Parts: sequence; structure tokens; C-alpha cells
Amino acid sequence: MPGREDYILKFVALLREAIAQMVKYREKGRYADALDVALRAQEKLFARTTAELSALSLEELIRLLRVDETPAGGDEKVLGYAALLRETGLIYATMSRTSAAESCFQLALHVALTVAAAQPSPAPETLALLRDLLPRIPPEQLHPPVRELLARVGDPTP
Repeated sequence: MPGREDYILKFVALLREAIAQMVKYREKGRYADALDVALRAQEKLFARTTAELSALSLEELIRLLRVDETPAGGDEKVLGYAALLRETGLIYATMSRTSAAESCFQLALHVALTVAAAQPSPAPETLALLRDLLPRIPPEQLHPPVRELLARVGDPTP
């Protein structure tokens, strides 16, 4: 299915480009621009407005990312979303907006764990993302669904 593979490659390239732009803006102190890129990327990712997305549960968001995708293509999209959330958290952290940053990191971790929990052996990239995200959230602040997924996946450290 070459057309579908091309779509996934374009999607991954779009996300990488958006994240690279966010990093550039963050490093230049242009936080509002970085957050604007994050919102626009999220809207493109889901083909919905921010207002529409805010009414959906995390499970619904993940389901939307997987619609009409192969398992591997769905994983790519879901992990791309987690990477977008991670970078958004880094922007908030740089702005000293700790609560917003931790919320983004928690959500990114939850999203990444849904992929890891569904894989017999999580991919190295997935484990690297989990290892990056875990120390960013105080363990006592992990939400119950995140704790449950983490218990299923196990410790991602080598």
C-alpha cells in the first residue's frame, strides 16, 4: 500500500518540521510562536480545531490517530503526538510554567505508554521517549491510568 506509506512519511515529516520549528522558537525565547506552532500542528494532526479537540477524551484522540492506519502507522502517529506534547512541555518548562509543563509531560507519557503497552517488545525509540519523560514527572503525581500502563510495560530504563 504505497499511497498509505507515503502519507505516513509525509505526516512524520510534518511533525518533525513542526517540532524543529518549536525548538528553534523556544531557544530564541519566542514562546508564543512556539506554542502557536504546537496548536497548529495538533489541529493538522487531528484535522480538527483546538476547540473540538478539547472536548475529546485521550482515548478518543488516540482512536482518531489510528483510524484507517496499520498498527505500525498508527503507532507512528500516536508517538508523533507524544513527541509534540513533550516539546510543548519543554516550552512551558522554559517559561517557568511548571504545572502546564508537567501536564504536557504526563499526557505525553500516557500517550507513549499506550503504544508501549500494546507492543510485545516496545521499540527502542518508544523506550527512549519513556525514559525521557518519566523523570520529568514526580512519581507521586503520576495519574492512576499512567501508573497502570507503566506497571504493564515495566521499567523502561536499560
